[in-house]
Amino acid sequence: IVKMTRMTRDFGDTMKKDAVPAVSADVIFASLRFPNYKIGVNNQIMETKGDPKVLSMKEVVARETAQLLEQQKRMSVRDLASKFEKGLAAAAKLSEEARLREAASLEKHVLLKKLRDALQSLKGRVAGRNKEDVAEAIAMVRINTSGGGPGFVVEALAVQLTQREGELIQEKVEVKKLTNFLKQASEDAKKLVNEERAFARFEIENARAAVQRVEEALQEHERMSEASGKQDLDQLMKEVQEARRIKMLHQPSKVMDMEHELRALRAQLAEKSRLYLRLQKELSRTKKGEENVPHLYELEGAETLGSYLQIQPCSDNAPELSKCSIQWYRVATEGAKKELISGINS
Repeated sequence: IVKMTRMTRDFGDTMKKDAVPAVSADVIFASLRFPNYKIGVNNQIMETKGDPKVLSMKEVVARETAQLLEQQKRMSVRDLASKFEKGLAAAAKLSEEARLREAASLEKHVLLKKLRDALQSLKGRVAGRNKEDVAEAIAMVRINTSGGGPGFVVEALAVQLTQREGELIQEKVEVKKLTNFLKQASEDAKKLVNEERAFARFEIENARAAVQRVEEALQEHERMSEASGKQDLDQLMKEVQEARRIKMLHQPSKVMDMEHELRALRAQLAEKSRLYLRLQKELSRTKKGEENVPHLYELEGAETLGSYLQIQPCSDNAPELSKCSIQWYRVATEGAKKELISGINS
């Protein structure tokens, strides 16, 4: 008797209980804006603490991943179908071997029956000593058992042959029933495999969709956090600047002192710059050996690109500039070679 058990999906309730709810487009996270800051004592920026009980997106993604791994570890229905197909093939092979053995035994019994009938017909046609020989041959017709002991006579063989034929017919009927049952079971198994495959594909698609929704929601949350954080940072900078301005307004004397000090430093810097230029010119004249040569004029002003240079007389014997002709030269910093600048004269 072959017993078969139909496999059913018994893990649907577990998935329904432990599944993470889908993330919709209007999902609400713990915080949709940059954290709030407050200005405390001595103008210190203080951050307000959020609610620690809110479930983070990383925990949701980790929970989804654990459930997918648990589904992957479940026993595959395809393995059950493969084992069932192997059992069906083994049963068919055993049935075929039994049929071949019964066919060989039946053929042996049929040959013995034909031999007995032939001897009976021959006994009726002969007479004398030949008839006695035929009777002795009929009595000597025997078959051996499997253990090699004494056999049965042909008359008993006919009864056994009839019984074996009935048993063979009954076995054929049982084998046919078993074959039909196995075929039906194979069809049911294939149907179950197809259903499980479709259900597995459906679960995989749902899992992929859930993961995609979580990723999209996480990306949207990051974008909103960045935008909100930038706005809050700008607002915080404006508030800090406004606080500084208000604080400086309450200390006007200090601001004025700082402005006076700044003006004095600028004047000192300009004086130092003029002194530096004068010393640099004297140093250059000393290096060129022109210390004894009298200089009637000198240039005043910053020798930088875009600045103005003014010719000032440095001696009482200097003639008026209106009566002089001026020619400009280009002088290298590391050499004494002068290069005439054509077109720039007066």
